[in-house]
Amino acid sequence: MGHAAPGEALLRLFEDAEDARVLMDTDGLVVLVNASFEETFGWSRSDVVGNSKRLLVPEHLQDEYSRLRVLLVATDSHDAVRMNLRALHQDGTEIPVLLTARLIHLGEDRLVSLILQPRPDADPDTGFRELLDALLDGNVIVDGDGRIVMANDQVEALFGYREEELVDRPVEVLVPEAARATHDSLRHGFTGRARRHAMGRGNRVLGRRKDGSTFPIQVLLSSIGTDENVLVSATIRDLSGVEELMSRNDELRGQFLATVSHELRTPLTTIMASSEMLVDVLATLDDLDTRGQVAAYADRIMRAARRELTLIDDLLALTSIEASEAHVGSGLADLGVVARGAVAHLRERAEAAGLVLDVVGTDEALLVSVQEGWLARAVGCLVDNAVKFTPPGGQVTVLLRGGADAELEVRDTGPGVPEGEQEEVFERLHRGRNAVAAETPGAGLGLTIARSIIRAAGGDVEAVAAEHGGCFRLRLPLAEVAR
Repeated sequence: MGHAAPGEALLRLFEDAEDARVLMDTDGLVVLVNASFEETFGWSRSDVVGNSKRLLVPEHLQDEYSRLRVLLVATDSHDAVRMNLRALHQDGTEIPVLLTARLIHLGEDRLVSLILQPRPDADPDTGFRELLDALLDGNVIVDGDGRIVMANDQVEALFGYREEELVDRPVEVLVPEAARATHDSLRHGFTGRARRHAMGRGNRVLGRRKDGSTFPIQVLLSSIGTDENVLVSATIRDLSGVEELMSRNDELRGQFLATVSHELRTPLTTIMASSEMLVDVLATLDDLDTRGQVAAYADRIMRAARRELTLIDDLLALTSIEASEAHVGSGLADLGVVARGAVAHLRERAEAAGLVLDVVGTDEALLVSVQEGWLARAVGCLVDNAVKFTPPGGQVTVLLRGGADAELEVRDTGPGVPEGEQEEVFERLHRGRNAVAAETPGAGLGLTIARSIIRAAGGDVEAVAAEHGGCFRLRLPLAEVAR
């Protein structure tokens, strides 16, 4: 006996279910009904499939069903929602039902599943208000003009407004004044898209309380319906506690790194000093073979200790920058001068590796608001990274550009950054596929430090797609004195 495909088996279960069942898309169009639905409510499939659910719902309950659908899509939960409502028989009779609604995912598509079970007429209907207030998060329903239609009890707890103070007011009343114009344009861009969307993805989002204070929030938006009849559900979660925990975690991490780094630095310094003393003692030995052998061991110890000290310095620098203790942007430096200094410092190493290292581009002053030492470290990390990954016979070019901003590009003829790793390479201790494959030494902190320094000064560092080799671009705003 053959077995039905998974899709066919699910359709058979849907069709053979004893309860009346309906599948709708997120806009409220009926996709499928089963035989029990036809028998219970008198509608034929041809009557309802492809049509709006309005055929199945009494006029006075249209809003309740629409809001339920909006809520399901907005929360994107797999949990079932149950309400005592009424459905419309084909002859116009209202039938009391226990409605069980659930959002289901079929690949990239989302459908609303409804199970309608007839119930005693004596059981009271459940309003959408009770359902909305049962949510743990704040929820605001907004119309296509951006005016608040409904808000649950949790919104009052979060923002301090009673629902009657919010209804028919622009949703921007819950947004800090400085962000209202931007929020209005974002809202217009979102309205009408029937999908779930995290507001301000990648950026910190703030809400504004009735007393004017602000607090960090997460907002999940869902838009359902057409441009003529659109509703947007905003599910709002207070992130104050989360941010406090993250801040405390960062503080503890910084303390840990600083303590560990200090504890490691002391013995490493002792090891290096002892190695230097050992080399001095070796100079007095007459046995040249023994002297050469022990000297090689001492040199190996010294190089390993220097690498570990560099790693510790990098960790301490990163901790200082992330804790805003470094005051990176409190100075003034010339990006061109710093770049030429970095190239001069690394040229001997580059030539020893068989590379050509050069600086090209503008000779004009590129003054930026960064402490020169920190800027030199950031640029040095970028150039060092290029030298490290470029094979013998290759070239590393540092390009300087002026304009609205000061720009520096480090281009090389190495393997480049693999597709999909343009952001990952800036993660702390990240070792890319090319680094692992080539067994290139390093802890994976250089690019992290470079970006952290430049971002702390109001600029950015990014990996740029290049036809051949790698390319990293550093951009900083010109200092006011240079404008």
